[in-house]
Amino acid sequence: MTTRWLPATALAVPLALVISLLPPTGARAGTNDPTPATTPSASATPMPDPSAEPAPEQTDPAAPPPVPSPEASERARDVAEEEDGRVIAPMVAPSTVAPTIPTAARVAGIDRFATSIAASQAAFPAGATAVLIANGLAPVDGTVAAAMAAQLGAPLLYVHHGSVPAAVLTELARLAPQSIVVVGGTGVVADAVLTRLRAVTPDVRRFGGANRYETSRLALTGRGGAFPTVYVSGGANLIDAPLASSAAAATDRAALLVHGTGTLDGPTISALRAVGASTVVIVGGVGTVSAAYETALRSAGFAVERRVAANRYAQSVLMAQDRPVRPVRAIVANPATDPDVAVATALAAVTRQPLYYAIEKCVPDDVSAHLSADGAPITGVGGVYWLEAAVLSNSPCATVRTTLQANLNAAIRSTMSRYPGTYSVTVRQIGGIGEVTHIDGGVRREPASMLKIFAAWAAYKRIEEGRATTSTRLPSGVALGTCIRIMIHVSDNYCHTDIAHWIGIPQLNTMIRNAGFPNSYYGSVAPGTSVLYAGNRSTTNDLSLLMTKLSGGTILSKRYVDALFSIMGIQIGRSRIASGIPPVARQVSKPGALWIASGLLQGDTANVYGMRYTYALSIIGDDGPPAEAFRAISRTVYEHFHGPFGTAASYPREQMKTTKPVGLRSSANGPVVVTVPAGTLVEQLDSIRDWYLVQYGTRKLWVYYTGLRNR
Repeated sequence: MTTRWLPATALAVPLALVISLLPPTGARAGTNDPTPATTPSASATPMPDPSAEPAPEQTDPAAPPPVPSPEASERARDVAEEEDGRVIAPMVAPSTVAPTIPTAARVAGIDRFATSIAASQAAFPAGATAVLIANGLAPVDGTVAAAMAAQLGAPLLYVHHGSVPAAVLTELARLAPQSIVVVGGTGVVADAVLTRLRAVTPDVRRFGGANRYETSRLALTGRGGAFPTVYVSGGANLIDAPLASSAAAATDRAALLVHGTGTLDGPTISALRAVGASTVVIVGGVGTVSAAYETALRSAGFAVERRVAANRYAQSVLMAQDRPVRPVRAIVANPATDPDVAVATALAAVTRQPLYYAIEKCVPDDVSAHLSADGAPITGVGGVYWLEAAVLSNSPCATVRTTLQANLNAAIRSTMSRYPGTYSVTVRQIGGIGEVTHIDGGVRREPASMLKIFAAWAAYKRIEEGRATTSTRLPSGVALGTCIRIMIHVSDNYCHTDIAHWIGIPQLNTMIRNAGFPNSYYGSVAPGTSVLYAGNRSTTNDLSLLMTKLSGGTILSKRYVDALFSIMGIQIGRSRIASGIPPVARQVSKPGALWIASGLLQGDTANVYGMRYTYALSIIGDDGPPAEAFRAISRTVYEHFHGPFGTAASYPREQMKTTKPVGLRSSANGPVVVTVPAGTLVEQLDSIRDWYLVQYGTRKLWVYYTGLRNR
């Protein structure tokens, strides 16, 4: 990629030496991307098997699930945003100490407060005459404060709502500032903090306002200069604003935070006109600053440009090119951690270096290529949890993905070798860097009850299309919604047959094929005939892809995916994949087992939601595979993504209990043999639609399904 640096004539007039600001709220902003949220594109293919077979399709995974931070407990206490009224501090002179461009590969501490200190020490080794302060649990305030860093020539340090960490006080003593600027009202930074800070210097000012947008407007108009060009970003997330602020600092332009999905208001227009803006550059897509908002800006007399890329990573590359000179250092942060991003933004802004986004394991391919072309070394802001060593060496995700896929494939093969049986296994990471690997994943095999996921999807698809409802009665008389639940929850074969024939096997196969699963189908049997031994086939590649597509909402709306996954999350056959992961990890799964000519075939397909990563795993084994092998493969995959763990989850043999006093019967809807109290534990063995066969003591008896629930 060739960078076209902005000519010097493109810059706005120099900034004035004063700033007057209002702070935004301390609540964590939303997580909308500037553009459709996609993970780095998967350019590597899965490790092939020695034999020729279809490789699993590399797909763009859905947006990553929420990632718990090491500071999750602090994030849970993020403070609320809105401040009543405004506090406008007097103008503050910028620091007379020139910042130093960092040379370290990593700037980080043991927590967000220590990371802010590390950045301060890197950029201001000789002290600073001005310092910015924000609540470390209020990421919006930190981002707004970071936007002030270039104009004040000041580092950003974090405090708690009601106290100043001892390490921060030590850093303030080292910096020996003449002025301290606190960004945030009393709801985010208490007066007691300002009192404590006045022991460092008497000149402590607070900038507080009604909300983040008013704060940003005052930051713009309080600078005292003219800005023909202003970068505008939506305030609903903390993705675009940092990139806009760092670009503005590099070009001596200004940045403004707006309510881009609302209506262009008078105060925003007035603020832009007050600084002489003639051009507005929107940073991000229409999800954060709408097309209507853009039109309103044009109608107000501004020339409008929009800078938008395919995803947040490409967006950082795009904005990094707005600068008059080639950078000396690339400041890199993980956009999943707002506190680090705010510190990184302040560091990038004050040193006038570009800000880039990466993920924890690698540098997205387009970002890596851009950095290689520019030749600027990386300074990563944040610890190894958020930025691993591969990021600091600018390792592209394609390279890292290939290595990790090979490692996972080898680990699965090693695990399989310890057990009898022959296996097909496919793993697809959902989000992250999109790892995909398989062993015989393209081999068509009998899928047993895992094919019921396709039947449930097809039934919900008909409901979604308005061709049925959950109350629609199947020919058996059972409601469609009830049959879907029973088919998945206890793996009922009668409801499976009912649903397959209700849709029609040819139509069902067409739906499956058109949705992108060419190797999965039902065998042809006469209407009313069980589909259990119909000659059905699927592959672990297709089954794992089905789970991935369901997760991404590409083949079924979220409402019905949630309904299906809620049943899969409580289905009672949890002795395979579900018993190979930690108890704290969530899973949704559908196992299967079937006697075939070679013996008992077993299978399981699941989405596993780990502490950090999500993946789809599908396993089919025949020739006598033990359930222990499935648990071992499941553990191997989980530990690949999350590291070793202790005891895996386990589930009781008696999976269900009675919900009330119920009569257990000698046959389905037959005479009552014994009445048992509520809470009686039983093992569910089989079913005929809504009648369940259970083991009660030494007897096998029947009960209507509403009389039982999971224990």
